[in-house]
Amino acid sequence: MMKVFKLKKPKGVPWRDCMVTGKQVYAIVGHVGIEVSNLSKSKKFYRVLLNKLGFEVVMETEEAFGLSNGNFQVWLSQPQKTRVKREAPTGEEFIVADHLAVLVRDKETVNNVEREMKKNGVEPLFPCEEHPQFEPGYYAVSFCDPDNYVIEIYTRPEPKQF
Repeated sequence: MMKVFKLKKPKGVPWRDCMVTGKQVYAIVGHVGIEVSNLSKSKKFYRVLLNKLGFEVVMETEEAFGLSNGNFQVWLSQPQKTRVKREAPTGEEFIVADHLAVLVRDKETVNNVEREMKKNGVEPLFPCEEHPQFEPGYYAVSFCDPDNYVIEIYTRPEPKQF
């Protein structure tokens, strides 16, 4: 029988601080690597998308590009031979099964990201809105990057059980 562990949040530490600001005491995703077909186009997309979330460039070469906010890193690389070709979601999906979702502190941050992306000519796949079908208070915006990877920026209320 598999043992199930119940996580406990440290006393006095808001749950968002555990997951977002570097005070986490549990495992979190540290980085993601994304294969891209055009590094130049993808660098522009991710710079704009992640700038409002405190990400800064930590590496930039002809072969790779890395951004970090101190806790989480996004790495882009263009291989000589493309291994993956993705079609864009239709927008009719209830859930896009393979996507990257970045948790942020509040709705204002989600809205700011959408505004910045639109200002730079990138329309959302799914615009900012509530998604009560996932949980009450779940609020998100999603975009397709130049290779049709879906990137979601979302916030949610404090969980009843951490």
